[in-house]
Amino acid sequence: MTRRRVPYHPIIAVYDRVYRLWHGLDRPESDVPPALCVDVQRGRRALVLRDGAEIRRGDRIGVLHTNNEQVARLHVRPLTPMALGLEFRRQLFASLETLAALSQPGGRFQDIVAFTGVTIFHHGLARAGFEIEKNGVAFAALVGAYQRALLASLHPAGSSRLLRLASARCERLWISREKLLALYLDTGRRLG
Repeated sequence: MTRRRVPYHPIIAVYDRVYRLWHGLDRPESDVPPALCVDVQRGRRALVLRDGAEIRRGDRIGVLHTNNEQVARLHVRPLTPMALGLEFRRQLFASLETLAALSQPGGRFQDIVAFTGVTIFHHGLARAGFEIEKNGVAFAALVGAYQRALLASLHPAGSSRLLRLASARCERLWISREKLLALYLDTGRRLG
């Protein structure tokens, strides 16, 4: 497959690299293999999730990010688009199980109240235990455009396949630590 470069690829690559360094996403302690990284931050505002979990200003929250190197590696193997999607889904659920194990008492994420992430691939994640925060992202269309451009820069076919795969707008998703533990700790089952 020939890689079609997007014209803004160098800008996206530099911005992504600086962002990942600033947030420590390449450090071993942020890695949640195989597909995620976590940036631990302080909550900036109060929020109550549907399961009753309270996030207060200043609480420690985990911000979920995809491991871009792992996403790029998925495209090295000659998989059909369906097989590629299923493989990413498998890796995402494996990372959620790893995250649950790391969120147990004694784990590095034991004091995290909830996990959040911003994504253009939000459809269907409610079945995985996440809830969408209404109006949770300022400039959702702009952030969505950036995420699409980033994915296009990682994808061998560039932006041609991504046009129909993701939403134009991103959404902020949340899952409480307790819900994550209940759904993904030692269950041996996959949700979704």
